[in-house]
Amino acid sequence: MRHGARWITLLLLTVLFGFAASAEETPPPAGDAAEKPAVANEKDKEKKDTEGKNKDEKEKKSAERKKEVVVTAARMPTAREETGVSIDVITGNDVETNQDHLASETLRMVPGLVVNQAGRKGAFTSLITRGGESDQTLILFDGWKVNRQGGFFSWESLDPIALDRIEVARGPSSSLYGTDAVTGTVNVITAAGEGRPSLTASGAGGTYGTDRETLNTQGQEKKFRWNVSAARLHQQEANINNSELETFNGAARFDYEFNAQHEAKLILRGADMKKGFYESNASGYGDLVELPDPNDTISNQDWLAGFEYRGRPVPIWETVVRLGHYGTDFRSTSILPNVDSTVIAPPFNGNFPGRTFAQERRDTFEWQNHVTAFENDDIRDIVTAGAYVESEHFNQDDTKFFNNVRFHHVNYAGFLQNRLELFDRAFLTCGVRREENEEFGSFTTARGDASILIPESDTRIYGSAGTGFRSPGFQELFAPFFGNPDLQPEENFAYDVGIEQHFWDRRIRLNATWFNNDFESLIGFDFVTSTLNNIGTANTRGFEFQAHIRPIKQVTIEGTATLMSTRNDNGTRLLRRPPRTYTGRLVVHPLVDLVPQRYDGLDISLEFLHVGTRSDLGPTADNSFATVRADGYTRGDIAVSYRFLEHFRAFVRIENFTDEKYEEVKTFSANGSNTLGGLEFNWRF
Repeated sequence: MRHGARWITLLLLTVLFGFAASAEETPPPAGDAAEKPAVANEKDKEKKDTEGKNKDEKEKKSAERKKEVVVTAARMPTAREETGVSIDVITGNDVETNQDHLASETLRMVPGLVVNQAGRKGAFTSLITRGGESDQTLILFDGWKVNRQGGFFSWESLDPIALDRIEVARGPSSSLYGTDAVTGTVNVITAAGEGRPSLTASGAGGTYGTDRETLNTQGQEKKFRWNVSAARLHQQEANINNSELETFNGAARFDYEFNAQHEAKLILRGADMKKGFYESNASGYGDLVELPDPNDTISNQDWLAGFEYRGRPVPIWETVVRLGHYGTDFRSTSILPNVDSTVIAPPFNGNFPGRTFAQERRDTFEWQNHVTAFENDDIRDIVTAGAYVESEHFNQDDTKFFNNVRFHHVNYAGFLQNRLELFDRAFLTCGVRREENEEFGSFTTARGDASILIPESDTRIYGSAGTGFRSPGFQELFAPFFGNPDLQPEENFAYDVGIEQHFWDRRIRLNATWFNNDFESLIGFDFVTSTLNNIGTANTRGFEFQAHIRPIKQVTIEGTATLMSTRNDNGTRLLRRPPRTYTGRLVVHPLVDLVPQRYDGLDISLEFLHVGTRSDLGPTADNSFATVRADGYTRGDIAVSYRFLEHFRAFVRIENFTDEKYEEVKTFSANGSNTLGGLEFNWRF
């Protein structure tokens, strides 16, 4: 109390002294002293000029960092550097320059992510984030969840058409999005139409009897904007029997702006895949051990329809209402047993005839509100509150293993988040979400993150900590023989901390992040009860490094490194998680400023991916499955495109141009060197 009185007394004396000093009249200077105010004014002017210059420089840097805006980290537009969430953005221009026609291909270059493709294009493809399970990454299309029940997502058929950007947020975000956001969130965002109406079409052909066609129309007419795209990819059997693939992708976005405060958006996206299921062998081995299955086929259709209204009833309150419908149909057919001889005789030969048909439907309603609770020149506080309702149906008819299930559940959730911005230097966010699920009851998750900016050195320090969960799927809960209705959600407590430093007027950006995940209640087969149970724990930790260098306008150099350690409750390394992964990319636009802007000139992209030695399951001398060593590999891709005559663009991509022989999944051979090239035509009306 005495110390408080002293500070109050000192403050009062300072204020009184200030008033007294301002009340005194100072006589005007005489003689030479009269020149001193001029000198002082000069110094004051110089000081003001310097302050003005520094202020302009600060505003310039602030504007630069706000150019890259993300929505996944906080469910609202936020400058990437003003969030503590570790997040990367892949733009539509990046995808066009690199000519990635599968979204999984472009995700390989993101630190902390591992893509495992079990063979050729179209084979089962999984995404692992920071060493978690493949069903622990939440996938969003424009903010709507598209994971199947249980967390699975079909990466093998997603074509990134009509793309504005892909945001990859690493770390748990169940406090915002609920189940499946255990280790990360990937948000595929559709581009809004703009400019004069246009029509773009392309056709391409290449190795393995591959052809791809695309069609797009987009534009803006007063308050209405549209962007509609379709793509078809076909791959023949080539050198592997029963590996033919055909996919159709469609994406559309329609925007209507009623006025400056109210707008509506409709999102449509879907994929249809049909393929020969050559990798479906009774032994579980791949084509490097067992001859491809000549009979099995699979087909899969996924679609999403989403409607969003966004408005500001009053300046400090933004409200968002979202309705969504997601559906998927999956079919697998085995016509005849596989009796072909094998390179290594498996424990048993022959597959079971029959078919599996699975159908899922998910309807969602969401209402979220952003309220600016306080705002002045230095401080801003935003409160986000929302409610979520989900109704999900799942049906499966299985004549192969007689695994027939029919279930429905409803999930309710409420979430609350507070974001505090201080002096354009500190940005603090914390949030909590409560789930009420008909199967496992109540569950609460939370997360906090912070980003601290030091403009004097152009440094950013950031970090986050939070919990995530994955609710058990219908099969895990109720499947005959092994299902367990008493299963509880898988859990993860994770934290990360990082630093980002800019040099050379922001031409160089270096970033380093440390992360740690502690998994509990992982679902696995319990040999004691002969059912699934919450029996597993695991830990994953490591470093993610990034470098982005742009020495001149025409050249961009990027590199990443992920160093990761993974261990289960027995202390053994987790499968298919490489301890070391390195990527590198060189992008060159040599004709920038040399040709008219409407041609975009020549684009060259060179990428390298190195995946280190890792553990996997594979055959042993006695033909049993065991943990084996999977060799590392290095793959290089190059893409070149050239726009000419204003309406045309020629392009070619050579994938794995060194013809590396490798396996992302043990015993399943990846594609060798392959090429896809073609021509694009664009017309603006």
